[in-house]
Amino acid sequence: MIRLIPYDRSGEAAALELIRGFWLAHNQETQTEEEARADLAAWTAEGHRFYFIEKDADAVGFVHLGSRGGACDWLEDLFVLPACQNQGTGSEAIRLAEEIVRQYSDSLYIEAAARNRRAIALYHRLGYQCLNTVTVRKDFPGYAYEVQRSERIYDLPFEIRASRQTREETL
Repeated sequence: MIRLIPYDRSGEAAALELIRGFWLAHNQETQTEEEARADLAAWTAEGHRFYFIEKDADAVGFVHLGSRGGACDWLEDLFVLPACQNQGTGSEAIRLAEEIVRQYSDSLYIEAAARNRRAIALYHRLGYQCLNTVTVRKDFPGYAYEVQRSERIYDLPFEIRASRQTREETL
């Protein structure tokens, strides 16, 4: 059984460990405890909600909801421990987050890197099919990337790029 448990200070050590795991898995970045504490402080500040994903009484990930000027209706971050992925844990955590947000908002927004095919496919499968915003980026000289694919939006050409360091996570 999957549940979302609101963060309180008694879960600080577990939250810090999960946040460090999040950055390692998503960016191959090893965070210091100080950096993880800064993230936890930001993700539990006013305008944010942090939930543990609990499976069989163990914290196996987290959901971070945030506000971008209104209600906490952005799924800012979702993390499931690698050993618990591909078992429906993330899907169920999103469904539970939807139940929370549905109490006070008409929509739940999720942002994903265009190169993160697995996340985009998951969100689409869960019914996220309304393209709300498009984030564009300008890469400066010296940025080492590989073009994943090209897309056209409003008949304009765009490239979906991944840095050579993070290419493995997109396959």
